[in-house]
Amino acid sequence: MQRAAQRVHLTQPAISKLVREMETMFGAALFTRSKRGVVLTECGRALAARAEYLLNDIERARDEVAAIHHGTLGSLRIGALPVAESHLLPQALMALRKVAPKLHIRVQEGTTSSLLDQLRRGEIDCVIGRLDGHATIQDLRTERLVKLPTRLVVRSKHPLARHRAVTPELLAAYPWVMPQSGAPIRIVIESIFTSAGLPPPVPLVESALIRLNYELVRISYMIGVMPDDAAKAYAGAKSLVILPFDLGDRLPFVGVTTGPGPASQALTLFLRVLRQSCG
Repeated sequence: MQRAAQRVHLTQPAISKLVREMETMFGAALFTRSKRGVVLTECGRALAARAEYLLNDIERARDEVAAIHHGTLGSLRIGALPVAESHLLPQALMALRKVAPKLHIRVQEGTTSSLLDQLRRGEIDCVIGRLDGHATIQDLRTERLVKLPTRLVVRSKHPLARHRAVTPELLAAYPWVMPQSGAPIRIVIESIFTSAGLPPPVPLVESALIRLNYELVRISYMIGVMPDDAAKAYAGAKSLVILPFDLGDRLPFVGVTTGPGPASQALTLFLRVLRQSCG
């Protein structure tokens, strides 16, 4: 309490009084004392998360008002998963640039969980990637955009590159580079192996970075996983080969996830352009 009081330039009794008033207002204990000092209760942690979102939202609103006052749309903060990086997002951003040339755009990479956490805190405006039907995102809004297939790829001199048909048994003989456990494509591949009576492949490297995975596959005998458009681009350059193996239609839609609050003008415009790009 003493450090908190010093930080906000209040006395410790004043801070204690504010805490009591807040706990009375919300009808729950927000802090508890432990050997480590004063810590947040579960109710306190929930309130702190909401407060952080509100503070970020206020900062965002101030930036948006200032941008409109100066004749621009302000900024747009996008969280992007690898499946959107090779074609979908670049195409949408170029279209957006034509209608909003002064808009400042920042793209943030990360895992699904880390980007959704940033979205909940109001640090980014949206997340583009595969919509995981098993994830708990009831507090957020999701919109389906498009189905994007995924391919298995190997280097051009890989033994499997000459095969006209590939089975799980053949795939099991080689190392893999795949996204982390729980990623939608990882779940699909594991289910295919399990259905064939084989143990799921344990990747030599866990990565969802398209460029890194390309380099790993290009210089080794690893099997990689890539979005269809990226795989076709590398195959067209003769550096990789797409394996004749059907992953089926079990992958979830690629879509956009937005926060619970009202969309800014910049986000509203981007969503409209994004839908047109997918249409």
